[in-house]
Amino acid sequence: QALKDLSLFVSSLEAMFGGFRERADQTYKLLKERGTSFVVVAVPERDALREAAYFVERLETDQMPLAGMVLNRVHTTNAPALSVERSLAAAETLDAAGEEPLAAAALRIHAERAHAAGHDARRASQFHTAHPRVRLVNVAAQAGDVHDLDGLRAIGAELASASTRAAG
Repeated sequence: QALKDLSLFVSSLEAMFGGFRERADQTYKLLKERGTSFVVVAVPERDALREAAYFVERLETDQMPLAGMVLNRVHTTNAPALSVERSLAAAETLDAAGEEPLAAAALRIHAERAHAAGHDARRASQFHTAHPRVRLVNVAAQAGDVHDLDGLRAIGAELASASTRAAG
């Protein structure tokens, strides 16, 4: 009786999961077809980029189409010529003179942003050096969390702009 019950149980499993391998093979084939592409998304931090590199390499190994990588939450500065050191030195000079506390605070904020932008640029460069064939698109860090359509539109516009620049 136990063997009959076990046989019935195995038959039931086969009926429930039957064709799983075939469906998995069909899905794999579909994912490799022309018209399907993968986009890897990561932030410019060591662990995230290590995972992104793993996925990029795995997609390449499995001959899966990779459209590129989005480097998300990248810090930027609108005054790249003003270095971190010069910003901090100018802020210290203003503090020592007791003048323009608002300007000194703005210089310190700029120094923080420039430092973060440099960090992100180095991480992006390291990834690009390791994976030169992967198209890399940066999305700037937003002022707040993206949790609504307006935020998604802003990111979409940035991605579309990057795509247009690359094509043109």
